[in-house]
Amino acid sequence: MSVVPPAIAPYLIAERGDFRWFHVEDVNGPALPALAAELHLHELAVEDCRQTGTRAKLEDYGDHLFIVVNTIHFELEEKSCWFGEFDIFVGKDFVVTSHDGPSRTVALVKPRFEALAKLAHPARLVHALLGVIVGRYMPVLDSIEDHMDAIEEEVFSRPSPGMLGELIRMRRALVEFRRVCTTMREVAHLLLDRQESWLRSHQAYFRDIYDQVLRSLDFVDTYRDILTGLMDIHQTAIANRTNDIMKVLTIFATLATPFIVISGFYGMNFDILPFAHHPLGAVFATAIMLAIGLGMLCYFRSRKWI
Repeated sequence: MSVVPPAIAPYLIAERGDFRWFHVEDVNGPALPALAAELHLHELAVEDCRQTGTRAKLEDYGDHLFIVVNTIHFELEEKSCWFGEFDIFVGKDFVVTSHDGPSRTVALVKPRFEALAKLAHPARLVHALLGVIVGRYMPVLDSIEDHMDAIEEEVFSRPSPGMLGELIRMRRALVEFRRVCTTMREVAHLLLDRQESWLRSHQAYFRDIYDQVLRSLDFVDTYRDILTGLMDIHQTAIANRTNDIMKVLTIFATLATPFIVISGFYGMNFDILPFAHHPLGAVFATAIMLAIGLGMLCYFRSRKWI
């Protein structure tokens, strides 16, 4: 077993035989340049590690590969997804992972690496890392589905204008989710086509990653279609509610018409109007107005307008 150079020894988190796994949490510190100098990592890949928001991709630099993976997180309170970045350098006898800050993926895979000797292989370790990251896609989609079910009930029972903003935020999150799944699908597909001996013999594991990404992508498309339908239903429900309100207001205005006409008629300075000087004239006029109003109401009900 060769000795690890002192310049990169602090970043070694696990090793078995001649295989070593390095991890960097301070992407803007001296760790990446030191590892690049010792392991001959490409400077463009190192630059990508220091930039946030890089889409998932796989680049071939001859003696090593550089893989950018996107992690996904869903915030239920804000109804939005946000995406992280996890970078992997892969050589035939080493793996270098990079993440800005502590990584849950590394925390989960490291004990497995120490317990299972078979993970001391570049392809198997990369598969384990990708499996943890891609394995979080479906739980996030399950959370989105649960929230969509709750929204669906509100759309039918209590539609409101504010709900449209929530639906739009959910749709935007699914669009971003689909973008991430699409680029991850390309990465998994490129891993299946690699011809390096230390990767080609383990393509079955990368096919598993590819299948998981495809499954997530299918669910994203399904949920996006459902959400689009919910938006249409919400708009229809709001329009129907507005129509119901307008119908009620129109009926009230129509029922008030005889009251306005008769009271206006008797407000004119004519002495020839019936019951104008009768002691019970106001009572007779009120009775007539009520009778006409009730007659109109019965007519509306007979036509099933109300």
